[in-house]
Amino acid sequence: MNARFPLRGAACAAVVLVSGACAAATPPAARPAPVASSRVGMTKTTATVAPGIVQLEAGYSRARLDQRTRHAFGETLLRVGVAPRTEVRASLSSYMRTVTPTGTLEGLGDASVGVKHRLRDPDGWVPAVGFMASTTLPTGHDGISAGGFQPDVSGLVEWKLPHGLRALGQGTWRDAVAAGDRYGLTQLSAAGRSNIGKNAVAQLEYAHVTSTRAGAADVSHLRATGGLRLTPSLQVDGWAGRATTAGKHEFLFGLGFAQRW
Repeated sequence: MNARFPLRGAACAAVVLVSGACAAATPPAARPAPVASSRVGMTKTTATVAPGIVQLEAGYSRARLDQRTRHAFGETLLRVGVAPRTEVRASLSSYMRTVTPTGTLEGLGDASVGVKHRLRDPDGWVPAVGFMASTTLPTGHDGISAGGFQPDVSGLVEWKLPHGLRALGQGTWRDAVAAGDRYGLTQLSAAGRSNIGKNAVAQLEYAHVTSTRAGAADVSHLRATGGLRLTPSLQVDGWAGRATTAGKHEFLFGLGFAQRW
């Protein structure tokens, strides 16, 4: 009998075993977290996109108050991860259309640029903490643009709770402008968020907005939002809400998506 065949077999077996051991010793490449859209709710989480990731979010919304109807087409937000806890954000101009019994006003709204940073992750009952800073740019059409820069800053807190639940809080201050009049806007909001299975999320929230502008009334928002992840890189969302000012209700809804590369 030729002894070379068992020797060759043993050698092949040794190569296979060594290759398998090397493969087992090599850690698999880390998979990026599934896409999560900033469109899910007015109250934002502290999450940022990972370094090198580009995420595009866009959508449409409609609001109706008495005989006035407002449409926003685009609502485009570009998010780019620049560090493990930091992303830059740019909001492109949406096409705005407001219809009233006396006429229609339409054109591009203002764009914006900003940054979001997560200061710490959640640890037990100690919340995650983050902040956002941004400003609108006076790029819109006359009658639609604010007519000046509107810087704002937001503080974010997020508690991770059992059973896929999260509690969110946000405070935002804006140096707003309208018709050349500068004034302050403050928004405080709270939300509850729940994961539904592996690919869906729901958020219910309340926000209250106050203004230092003479004669301006407070605005209260109630909103429910749902998001559905179709692929690890694509999520769609829908929301509906009500804004109440001086006893009058404006009813709103919107649809959108987020795509990550």
